[in-house]
Amino acid sequence: MKTALLAYAGTFLTLLVCDGIWLGLVARNFYRDQLGALMLPSPNLAVAALFYLFFAAAVVVLAVLPSLSAGSIATALIHGAILGLAAYGTYDITNLATLRNWPLTMSLIDMAWGTLLTALTAVGGYLAVRILG
Repeated sequence: MKTALLAYAGTFLTLLVCDGIWLGLVARNFYRDQLGALMLPSPNLAVAALFYLFFAAAVVVLAVLPSLSAGSIATALIHGAILGLAAYGTYDITNLATLRNWPLTMSLIDMAWGTLLTALTAVGGYLAVRILG
């Protein structure tokens, strides 16, 4: 139980920090430029919190715990990347398939970011257990 909680804490913290840097600094204007009027004036933080809570749990179960069992940071990186591409790809490709004028460039960048973000997040959870556990 301690391992899972530590993995979750490391995963969740890494997810928040990395995505905060991405959304707040690196790509601050990118999504607004791409989506324009589709975006809210400010994000719905309660809904965002639900995403982060659930996504961190999925990363722990599908990437961090298997990597801890294998004793391999590479497993965390690879499983995290696959999960990120699947999750962000589902969102972006579905939007490309169903929404008028959905920007291809945004989808490609968002999928690349989701892949990297989830890989880093899984590594953060793995390292939290290895270093602090």
